[in-house]
Amino acid sequence: MKPVKLGVIGCGIAAKDLHWPGLKQLKEKFEIIKVCNHTEEKAKEFAQIVGNVPYVTDYKQILSDPEVEAVTILLPIHLNYQVTKESLDAGKHVMVEKPLAANMKEAEEMLTFEQKYKTVMMVAENFRYDPLYIRAKELLDSGSIGKPYSAIWDCFSHLEMSNKYAQTQWRRKHQFIGGFITDGGVHNMAVFRDLFGEIQEGKAITKSINPQIGEIDSMSFLFNTSNNVSCVFNYYFSAVGYNERLLKILGTEGTMFIKDKNITIKKENTPDHIETIQSEGGYKEEYEDFYDAIRSVRNVKCTFLEAYKDLKPLIEAIESAE
Repeated sequence: MKPVKLGVIGCGIAAKDLHWPGLKQLKEKFEIIKVCNHTEEKAKEFAQIVGNVPYVTDYKQILSDPEVEAVTILLPIHLNYQVTKESLDAGKHVMVEKPLAANMKEAEEMLTFEQKYKTVMMVAENFRYDPLYIRAKELLDSGSIGKPYSAIWDCFSHLEMSNKYAQTQWRRKHQFIGGFITDGGVHNMAVFRDLFGEIQEGKAITKSINPQIGEIDSMSFLFNTSNNVSCVFNYYFSAVGYNERLLKILGTEGTMFIKDKNITIKKENTPDHIETIQSEGGYKEEYEDFYDAIRSVRNVKCTFLEAYKDLKPLIEAIESAE
């Protein structure tokens, strides 16, 4: 099957550091033929990186190009709704970065797109495609720790102002609910849902330690899932001197630890079972799903509905804390 002719809308950090490393491994499936950024310098730089392709500063010039079959939308979150709608109106297949939308009203409106338009549409939730979490689910489903009953995910870091994400104005002065908590937290919500079922009503506590990086930067979220797993999600961006990303899953017959690219299963009187997973974050895999859906006319794994279900409990948690 021939490569999909792709237009990239947004040439910032996500395009360069996250999406391009996956796309450049799939040159037989995707051909980037045009890129766009409202800042010409960024558009020109990314155009050179991906093969000296044409660049524009108005995304409408990509949408009006009949050669472009599909677009990947890598813009500030508050632009997702409008640019996605215009792209679908133009008949393009769409991959849009997570979170789905800036608020629940726009997210709910985007759910109607799946009935209104006939082209492929998906959300770039790479954690849903990450071999690390796919393998964790396989191990849990096989009964490796018995029946899971609790999960605690600790994500602590110190986002200093020198960090390239902290220097991004639209992230610091965000026009979407939750700032960095929402931007990153939907990843974790996707994994919680994939591993333990739908997220049911919970309660959150939020704080603002460093107002320079947004309205809130610290959250503890306690909730249950439809599979009767009680979960705690600790997400802190101002933990000075402490950096940790560790998911602990308690089961009736053992405990699973997921950290970096390692899955460790601990049981009493049994040597630890440790697996190191070959993973680059799921970016390549999400584009493979996008391609297969376009060329084979099938559903994607991360639909707008799935992304909506990732976003909804997080926004409700933030609002409950307020």
